[in-house]
Amino acid sequence: MYDGRVIEAAVRDMTAAHAGEEDLANWFRTRWLPELRPLAADVWVFTPDFRRILVVEHCWRGLVPPGGRVEPGETQREGAIRELAEETGLELLVDARPAFAAARAYREDWPPTLNLSYWTVADPASELTPEPGQPARWVDVDSKWRTFHTADSAVIAGFAATQRPR
Repeated sequence: MYDGRVIEAAVRDMTAAHAGEEDLANWFRTRWLPELRPLAADVWVFTPDFRRILVVEHCWRGLVPPGGRVEPGETQREGAIRELAEETGLELLVDARPAFAAARAYREDWPPTLNLSYWTVADPASELTPEPGQPARWVDVDSKWRTFHTADSAVIAGFAATQRPR
């Protein structure tokens, strides 16, 4: 399902992330690698002042950063950029260093997989062309926006605070 290039990129980006869940490298080595589960990626798109983030309204996960399943043959970075374009119409480059790495299950009946959260900045006046039935909008990073993984809004707010211009 995944070739060496994809797995090497996952390990490199997981290790380079600004933050990650505790013991993630061990989980990846002992749980993910033996089963080669699907990979996931998303993009945290911030306004230039890092006060707002772009989210999409997922039908059952609530407000989430644009992202999804990585296709066979693409790295998580490539998948994140593709998902961002599909879900918002924005074609942006992401920072070389991911913001966050985590083991995530996206449904209660699915096993967790490796999710890498990449990040970038965009003008909030950019025209958005979201997928039908999945509207996109900007929310304040410091607000309690409803999302599937409840801890993520605090992680995103913490990351944004470290990136704000001084």
